[in-house]
Amino acid sequence: MATPHPAKDGSVVPVAAVIFDMDGLLLDTEGAYTIAQQRILDRFGRKFTWELKAGMMGRQAMEGAKWLLDALELGPQDITPEQFLEERDALLADVFPDSPLMPGVERLLRHLASAGVPMCVATGSNKQQFAVKTSKHGELFGRVFSHVVTGDMLPRAKPDPAIFLRAAEGFTTPQQPAPPPSALLVFEDAPNGVEAALAAGMRVVMVPYPGMPEELQRCGATRVLKSLEEFRPEEWGLPPYAE
Repeated sequence: MATPHPAKDGSVVPVAAVIFDMDGLLLDTEGAYTIAQQRILDRFGRKFTWELKAGMMGRQAMEGAKWLLDALELGPQDITPEQFLEERDALLADVFPDSPLMPGVERLLRHLASAGVPMCVATGSNKQQFAVKTSKHGELFGRVFSHVVTGDMLPRAKPDPAIFLRAAEGFTTPQQPAPPPSALLVFEDAPNGVEAALAAGMRVVMVPYPGMPEELQRCGATRVLKSLEEFRPEEWGLPPYAE
């Protein structure tokens, strides 16, 4: 097996457990978010740019809405965060249940599960949104993930590291404590998530959502891939695919 990809401090601890973001990383929901939010902003003559999209990624819904409206200088006389979310959720209700898996997801999840690698999800989506978005993938997600940490379980969202630290605690078993942060690998698609994982002391593979400008990808990730199909488990001390 190849030497594991080193951590930021130069250590080469093999990966003991894996944490996945969801939106734009496991599930292709980002396109739906973009269409819905641009439709709302059209009436104010605003554009939902990649910079705005990246700034919202990983945030809890209300925090993200407030951040966006502040960035666009839209006040309560225009639209409140509550109104924005109500309109957006109505537009998204019909499309979320059909969210497809991103390329390479199913193969990687089934491979790691068969190798006995503990995995979980750490997502800014709330519990209800998680259930709706994953409704057509319940068999896969229910089988491979030991636990799920959703945004409504914590007072602070990414880029705060709290969600990843909570996710790490979930790997604790009666037989052994949770692995140290240096032995955890996070998969993320957003700069906020990368920042949060690094602040938690973990290594991060960034898989930017297609079309993200390169300057937004330069956020310190341990490695950047175009797709999960490019991921090679053996480079991180994990069992290789049986090709």
